[in-house]
Amino acid sequence: MDRLKFIGKRLIYLVVMMFGVATLVFILTKLIPGDPVTANLSQRALSDPTIVEAYRMKYGLDKPLIVQYGLYIRNLLRLDLGTSIRTNNPVLAELGRCYPATIELALFAIVIAAIFGILFGIISAVKRNSIIDQIVRAISVTGVSLPSFWFALIMLYFLYYKFPIFPGPGRLSNSFSAPVNVTGLYVIDSLLEGDIPKMFDAISHLLLPAIVLAAFTMGLITRTTRSNLLDVMSTDYIRTAKAKGLSNVKLILRHALGNALIPVLTVIGLGLGNLLGGMVLVETIFNWPGVGQFAYQSVMSNDFPSIIGVALLIALNYMVINTVVDILYGIIDPRVRVS
Repeated sequence: MDRLKFIGKRLIYLVVMMFGVATLVFILTKLIPGDPVTANLSQRALSDPTIVEAYRMKYGLDKPLIVQYGLYIRNLLRLDLGTSIRTNNPVLAELGRCYPATIELALFAIVIAAIFGILFGIISAVKRNSIIDQIVRAISVTGVSLPSFWFALIMLYFLYYKFPIFPGPGRLSNSFSAPVNVTGLYVIDSLLEGDIPKMFDAISHLLLPAIVLAAFTMGLITRTTRSNLLDVMSTDYIRTAKAKGLSNVKLILRHALGNALIPVLTVIGLGLGNLLGGMVLVETIFNWPGVGQFAYQSVMSNDFPSIIGVALLIALNYMVINTVVDILYGIIDPRVRVS
């Protein structure tokens, strides 16, 4: 009963936060300098007041802000994000087209970050203050400190242009056509097609941008895992287990790691949210047709409906992931449900 009440409260908080974020996104979008009419109409069209007025009426730009806000909230409740000024297609359809590419890349990156981050954190904690610990800590600090766009350019230059180890930008090589759209994830869709070479080609295109994106989150996971594992290893029950003659491997895997990884879950969740919404520059550099590239194109053309749609999607990613992590915390540790 307590568990259901806890989950229900978190879901109510999620709805309230979504409404607040939607309002904030609307206000911030209206504060962006620039006129979408000027950005999207030609000089010849701008000279015709009839065309300008028709354009403003079509996108509701002629109405007072409070009326625009009311229409905006009403449309959101209907899952209508409006029409893209740049492409003249529904914003929801545009996001549905590019979101799978972002999900595929983000999931690939977070898996790499989680596996190597936890592994490096365990090694660093076990070999505390040794040369291996210093090397691992240096790698994690470097990963956190490197600007992703600079790292992406360096990786492309050395591992694609100078030494062609990885394929170039894009989701597939020119010799392959896009698989039949089932999930929107090229690796899975290629597998469903039974085209194994295409699947491996899609994976090879994922590797380089995923490594770039994983670097920051991997550094955070490494540091968090090391810190929490060292704290758990100094507790009384671990010392008791060690006194009973348990080996270090059994001690870490059976007793210490489970408790040490609970805070790491938060880092992984936040990292996934960051990857789903913060890949604008990396997607642009790697010509990855995801939400980041769509956001960049929308901002460059003052496409306000698309900008609002992207902002809401990114905020929704964070809120849903945080809510899921919060609920998992409550399930794993009953003490959280008291708060």
